[in-house]
Formats: sequence, C-alpha cells, structure tokens
Amino acid sequence: MFMNIEHIYFAEERNNASERKKLVCYHQTKRPAQSLQTQKTLQIMLQQDEEILLANLSKMNRYMLRRAKKEPYEVIVKENPSDQELLEFQQFYNAFAKIKNTHRVRKFHMQTLKLLREKGALVYTKLQNDKGEALCYRLYIADEDIVFNLYTGTAVWIKDRPDLKQQIRFANRYLLWENIMMFRSKGYAHYDFGAVTNKEEINEFKLGFGAQEREVYYGYLTESKLGKLILRLRDLKSKIMK
Repeated sequence: MFMNIEHIYFAEERNNASERKKLVCYHQTKRPAQSLQTQKTLQIMLQQDEEILLANLSKMNRYMLRRAKKEPYEVIVKENPSDQELLEFQQFYNAFAKIKNTHRVRKFHMQTLKLLREKGALVYTKLQNDKGEALCYRLYIADEDIVFNLYTGTAVWIKDRPDLKQQIRFANRYLLWENIMMFRSKGYAHYDFGAVTNKEEINEFKLGFGAQEREVYYGYLTESKLGKLILRLRDLKSKIMK
C-alpha cells in the first residue's frame, strides 16, 4: 500500500490542499489541531542581548566556552552543502550513532536532507581542527523565524587520543554556541533543540544553554480515504505491539 507522505515543519496553519490528496506529517507545528499530539520542546529565544544569553548559560558552559577559544577550531557553515559533504556527514554521524546506540542516517533520511537543501531550508555546520579533522556536526532545518536542530554528532571515538582529548572535550559546546550567535545575527527568533527526552543528561545539557520548555504539536492528518486507512492500520499495529 503506497501513498505520498508530505512532511511539513513549523506550520502556522493546516495545509488542507495537501491533506485532501496526501498523508501529511506535521512537525513542530505551532497551533493545536484535532488528532495532533502535544510535545514539549526546548527553545532559546535568540533576539535577546548577547549579555543575557551569556548570563543564561550554566557556570560550567561559560567556563568551557572560554577555554574552547584556545583550541585550533574552524567552523564551516553551508546552506547548500554538496552531495559529497552530506555523504561525509552521514558516515561520520553513523559512526557516532553506532557508539551511542541511536538511529542512523539512512537512505530515506539522506533524501530528506537533499530535499531540504533544494528548498533552501537546510543549514549544515561542521567543526574541524587545524588539520582538517572533523570533530562535530550540527545540521538544521531553517524556517522564517526558527531553526530546528535536526542532527548532532561528535567524534566520540577519538576522545582517548592524547592529541585530541582537549579538542573533543569542548567541540560540541563550542559549535553550538557559535551557531546560536550566527542564527541570532541572521535575525532568527527561536533556536529549537527538539523534544524533551527521557534522558535527563540530554535535557540538562540543553537547559544549561538557557533553553526553556515550549509546547508544539505533531502527528499525521489527512482527508484522503487511503490516508485514513493507513492511519487506522498504523494505530492497530501500534496497539498489537504494545
């Protein structure tokens, strides 16, 4: 059973035209709607004075960011990364995901990244050292006033190398802060870390950068008969597997 699924991020209103023909998956939608589920997300309000953003950091983060300035870091930002750069990100992220036992970036996800790139909604950021070794990646979906942190991966496999031990220690925080400042300078209003998770250490990391909880909505909506049938089968499968 095949049907086109359209993914829509940060919608202010429902897309009724798409719902009549397709199964529409809404992500980070700002307004509630019947059948959409509520989700708590963590966001930073970017258009504050830099001094306030700094003050909202945890004491540890302020120290680590000061210390990170001593490392030979280079930040690379691209809004139109090449296929080769996306492939290198995929290989890097999947090595990270294997160690962290989390979901990998597969063919479907790569197609999504390329589609976002074509729509001008993808921001690719990479932190490397002065030898060109990749230490951290962060990829984003960017919309009118919000940026959503889609992927984050660090080179955890090199943390025991004496020559890179300090560099990898600060890499993730440094790239995150540089990106926050970049998106602020470009006029974005919200930096969205993504959903609150059941892993407290991840939530604490985000809160340590001054993030606050916000409610958003997500889920599938459709007016198509086939779409409704697919959703009923999906719900039935989830109940059976519980």
